Amino acid sequence: MVGIFKRLLGRFSAGDVQQAEPAREPPRKQACPEPEPEIVRLADPSLPGGSYFSQLERLTSSVSAKDYTAAAAAARASLPLLRTWLEDSRSDGQRLDIRIPALSQGGTMMAITGDQDGLSELRALVQEFDFLDAYRVEAEEHFLDFNLFKQIRDVIHAKPGVLQNRIKTELGISDGRRASRLVSYLEKSGEVRRAKSGKTYELYLAGFEMPETAAETIYTEPDKPGSHRKEARATRPRELDPKRVSIVPLPPSPNAWEQPVELPSTQEGFADPQGAWHEIVVEPIAKDDRPDPAFRKHYSTRDGALSFDDLAKSDASLGAPGAVMFSNSKGRSGTPVSLHRDPYHILVHPEGDGFALRSKSNVLTVYDGDLQVEFETDLARAPEVSANRDRLGLAESEAHRALRCIALTPERDRYLFTHVDEAWCIDRDGKRLWGLRMPAKEPTRIRIGGANVGSAAEINDALNVMGLQMPVTPDEIRLRYRKLVRELHPDLNPGNEERMKAVNVASERLTGLDPEQLDGSGAGDDGFEIVISFGAAAQADWIYAAAFSGTGETALLGTYAGRVVRVDQNGTPTTIYDAGSVPSRIIETEAFLYVMTSTRLYVLDGDQLVALEDCSAKCDLLVGGGMVLLVESKGVRVFAEDGQALGTALTKAPIRRAYVDDGDLVIETRTQRGRFRGVRTAD
Repeated sequence: MVGIFKRLLGRFSAGDVQQAEPAREPPRKQACPEPEPEIVRLADPSLPGGSYFSQLERLTSSVSAKDYTAAAAAARASLPLLRTWLEDSRSDGQRLDIRIPALSQGGTMMAITGDQDGLSELRALVQEFDFLDAYRVEAEEHFLDFNLFKQIRDVIHAKPGVLQNRIKTELGISDGRRASRLVSYLEKSGEVRRAKSGKTYELYLAGFEMPETAAETIYTEPDKPGSHRKEARATRPRELDPKRVSIVPLPPSPNAWEQPVELPSTQEGFADPQGAWHEIVVEPIAKDDRPDPAFRKHYSTRDGALSFDDLAKSDASLGAPGAVMFSNSKGRSGTPVSLHRDPYHILVHPEGDGFALRSKSNVLTVYDGDLQVEFETDLARAPEVSANRDRLGLAESEAHRALRCIALTPERDRYLFTHVDEAWCIDRDGKRLWGLRMPAKEPTRIRIGGANVGSAAEINDALNVMGLQMPVTPDEIRLRYRKLVRELHPDLNPGNEERMKAVNVASERLTGLDPEQLDGSGAGDDGFEIVISFGAAAQADWIYAAAFSGTGETALLGTYAGRVVRVDQNGTPTTIYDAGSVPSRIIETEAFLYVMTSTRLYVLDGDQLVALEDCSAKCDLLVGGGMVLLVESKGVRVFAEDGQALGTALTKAPIRRAYVDDGDLVIETRTQRGRFRGVRTAD
């Protein structure tokens, strides 16, 4: 239960928490829905009241808008609300261990704004209640930050142009990362300007007249392009009705903190721990050819890969917000090109060329295959955004958070954008093609209890228990379950109780559904549900991932509720893939669909689950060259296109780039290139 609320309260922003008695969920396949249970509003002393979550929303939105004064005020206003919660004796012994941003990021906001009294109140709170023991060290660090912020301002005032890598020496501290983090906050708040100087920055206080050579290194966003839209008024989008769409239930993703995935380490430059390749050829990389670590984000394309410097640390980013570089299938890199606007959100289609970016100011910029700007449009001025903002009661300043996703077809003739729970598809000339809205998550039900989450190995074991193997469809699982129930039911065949129990557990792990929903007898009585209700925008099922299919004919939308909805060219939903967890990446080639959450990669062919693999939230997904790569800091897990594991490649040094060249896995570190040749495949 605690883990569930860690996940929920770390993402939701404001609201009331309620509990309900066990209730039946409607089946995921098309069927007559069961009546919804009555929702009973109960004060839950195990969680702070709704006023706290209102301040939490104010804190997070103010930090996002870089209004640190408002953020500090929201954090301080949270403290008495937390005290009231902690003093409530009703929650003794059942208080949920939730993440409390007011005590961490909120303390930083009070430190940068000079609210010493607020920091004293925060310190007193965490010292008084043992429940807040984990925040005590951080509370003292906020006071250190309070003093360091003042000292940094004084140093930059006394020495305009002081180098950032000298700040720790000027402050007399050894932690350079801490100094850089505080300088970054001062830059975001508008107090400090940073001018690129070699591998570091010259620092100036805002309003100080800086040398022209320094000013030229600072990016200034160009004027907004306006909207290219043909329609001036919004229309009502189609609303998804899950009861009218075929649903493919997938084995639910585990929580990241329950079953972490970790690769082994190696002391060799390059290692093949499973003996998956015939040989590894290692060669030094000439100094001039070494991969620039500034280009840290990589995406597969039809003819190679695109690498992005999204933090503007490369030479090509001087005076620009970032840079992009194309590498062909042989790994040969072209000349880096400066970006026109900041790459707040990057979208690259694996079957196309070119790419799209969304800036923090909500401008969509589409680049062609030569990495040149093809067209731009201001998404915030789209009529659909204004209409949805009014419906949900959002402030106009929230557009950069509410506009979450963009997607581009391989031919760049259509794009889509999402605003909270709506997706809109627009053609190259600005004509609206379709719109779709996700149903509200009211109420949100989280089932507590049961064994319906398992690791990839446990999913394979579940298939064995059921007498199945991948590829497998939900219908095959359902039919097999019903057959086994008839064969093993203890009332008909005594002595099969343990076998029947194992089949029930296996079916839950494979579908995320109660066994009764598979045999058609209704919901079971095991476990109970937490029912959570939030404000209008939070009740909406936010869209967190979007992509066009391999051919560009259909679109795929991933929502907070863990659904991936396939939408045809007319905007009609055709299929829902239900993973139960928020999708972070969706990639579809002409052969397979890849859905990635923070803990799992699913590989699908139509409604067949072809393969699944547990993964780390830190890994990147690359699909191309006939292989699928899960790339981590010092290792790459390699799969065939259908998700079948081929091998794991490890490195001693951090990986700068990984790609596939004529069937060889190529991994580059800072100074060496390892070529893994001749992958061994099972006969």
